[in-house]
Amino acid sequence: MREFCGYCLTVCFLLVNLQSVVQGEEIPLPSAVGDASISIVDIEGKKRFPFKLDEAKAITLIFVTHDCPISNAYSPELARIKEAYDSKGINMILIFVDPDVAKKEIQEHMRNYSLSGYTAVIDRTHKLVKETGATVTPEAVVVLRDGSIAYRGRIDNMYPALGQRRRVISEKDLRNALNAIIENREIETQRTQAVGCYIPNLQ
Repeated sequence: MREFCGYCLTVCFLLVNLQSVVQGEEIPLPSAVGDASISIVDIEGKKRFPFKLDEAKAITLIFVTHDCPISNAYSPELARIKEAYDSKGINMILIFVDPDVAKKEIQEHMRNYSLSGYTAVIDRTHKLVKETGATVTPEAVVVLRDGSIAYRGRIDNMYPALGQRRRVISEKDLRNALNAIIENREIETQRTQAVGCYIPNLQ
């Protein structure tokens, strides 16, 4: 397995568009989950079926890494979002994408960053990354009961670009999308440009 330098603190990239590029060809990101039966084991050893929502209105998958500084900067907001939407029919799960990280390391990370309320999984083979089209950390993907991807992109506009951080956040994209789903409204902005640490392709 090659070295995943994308998980290091110094290796972060700003996405320039909403498509992934493979061998010079632009590949459209998925608009829906292809396999709703996918299962994955969480860090507590419980088997999860992220896209089987039962009574939930949607599930929000938040792709992160424990050593991405931008991901970690969002930890307070992620904790607030979990508390705000937990009882409103929105399932939430943290997806750690580093295939080599240990469960104990993630558990410690979640305690240190006040994220222990989340269900968390380690997507070691990137099957959830591939199903949803996530490309950086942090990035949020909201999936509805029918498997369609209702929202994919940034959490908010705290980082307009790498090395730039706003003091005042004026666009709360993920919250806006979740509020629209709860209120049965159309999501005004369904795709946004995420800024963070690049998720490298597994070979």
